[in-house]
Amino acid sequence: MRSQMDSVVINNASHGDAPLSKDELDAWGSSTRARPMPVAEMPVHKFAEFYNMNHKNRGKAIIFNHVNFTDTTLKARTGTDLDCANLGDKLMRLGFKVSTFHDLTSSEVKKIVDEAAQDDHSESDCLIVSVLSHGEKDIIYTKDSAYRTDSLWTPFTADKCPSLAGKPKIFFIQACQGDKFDSGVLLRRTETDGSPSSQYSIPVHADFLVAYSTIPGYFSWRNASKGSWFIQALCQELEERGDEIDILTLMTFVCQRVALNFESNVPMDETMNRKKQIPCIMSMLTRRLIFINNKPAQNGIE
Repeated sequence: MRSQMDSVVINNASHGDAPLSKDELDAWGSSTRARPMPVAEMPVHKFAEFYNMNHKNRGKAIIFNHVNFTDTTLKARTGTDLDCANLGDKLMRLGFKVSTFHDLTSSEVKKIVDEAAQDDHSESDCLIVSVLSHGEKDIIYTKDSAYRTDSLWTPFTADKCPSLAGKPKIFFIQACQGDKFDSGVLLRRTETDGSPSSQYSIPVHADFLVAYSTIPGYFSWRNASKGSWFIQALCQELEERGDEIDILTLMTFVCQRVALNFESNVPMDETMNRKKQIPCIMSMLTRRLIFINNKPAQNGIE
């Protein structure tokens, strides 16, 4: 509805660029007076192919690492500390200022997220938030309870966090999304093997990428001695070509690694043995994102 219009003006855009024909909502309800659009700085010109990665700082990377839970039905997540250290190291090499938080409660997670959304990101290229935990569809568990997954990124929409408006906001979620197993399918070999506007408005939910370790309804696998399949694959791709290819291409290769290089090994339980996994990528990016090698590597994790 117009009273809840999801848009933000970059550099006080006029309505002159709006189409002359009337658009209608595919939703029930009535239109009311539109609220004024928030105003934010324009980080890149309207039709730029790439995000601007030439700010003073690469940006913050926040990692929530959950090992232990007060709910006794949730097992300790052995191997997750490897994921946390590995991911933190790769992000530091790309120039991110990494902060890790271990076994926080839901209220503590909310506090960290809200504080990050209140920060001034004007001199930063982007933001990364990663969560390593147990989960279900649309739910992530913390030490004492659980929270909805979307509460991680809604504080960073362009109307609520204007210093990140028009900048990429990346979320990596390593958690189950259900209790189904992917049994896979055998593929047999075949013969085929082998002019910019000076100002513009954007939706407040633009410029997000959310990468889940698995698809809705399915388990996400983790090895106690090596870490989770998804974070292993993500870290390999970030290390090998994180500053060379755009993030969507990189995440496609992450999906390929997880899909082809991993298979569960639980020989004592046939229902869990030789199962597969595929990550799920949700992109609202409006440009190509490459972590170009123009920032010094950071020295330590906070």
